[in-house]
Amino acid sequence: MIKILTFIVLFSSLLFSKQINKYYEYVQVTHSTPIYNYTYINKPYKECWEERYNNTNYSDNNSIGLDTIIGFATGAVIGNQVGKGNGRVAAKIVGGLLGGQIANNIRNNNSSNYGSYDEYKTRTKCVTKYKRKKRKTLSAYKNYFTYNGIQNYKISNEIQNTIRIKHAISY
Repeated sequence: MIKILTFIVLFSSLLFSKQINKYYEYVQVTHSTPIYNYTYINKPYKECWEERYNNTNYSDNNSIGLDTIIGFATGAVIGNQVGKGNGRVAAKIVGGLLGGQIANNIRNNNSSNYGSYDEYKTRTKCVTKYKRKKRKTLSAYKNYFTYNGIQNYKISNEIQNTIRIKHAISY
């Protein structure tokens, strides 16, 4: 019973449906023009140069060296010879301080390795820069044709000689 009802419904829908007739017509392409896309590429490159710079060196003039220690000891020994009693202790301290100070001053005045001096050096500096390149790529073709006195175009991946036009007639 279900099969008979299904058949009747399908048959009646075919009777009352519109009929559509399709046919195709071909027209000649009059001319084609390429369509281009433009893309931009940033290409990196290095730019390097030599740079001269001042490397100022400072030495520590307040350092205590072996000569200062020897000067302190010598001053203490001489101070020990000068005083008596509690004055002897004070003379050792004063003699040691004076001996250390004299030795330190002699070293700073006579030595050329102390103080500041300028030294010029060169170094290579590099920077990454970018060069922008414009790239032209073919993306498609516009194929022009005339149909019923009106100029039209169709975009395709290749150049076409003819274009297919579909007509549909329904009644």
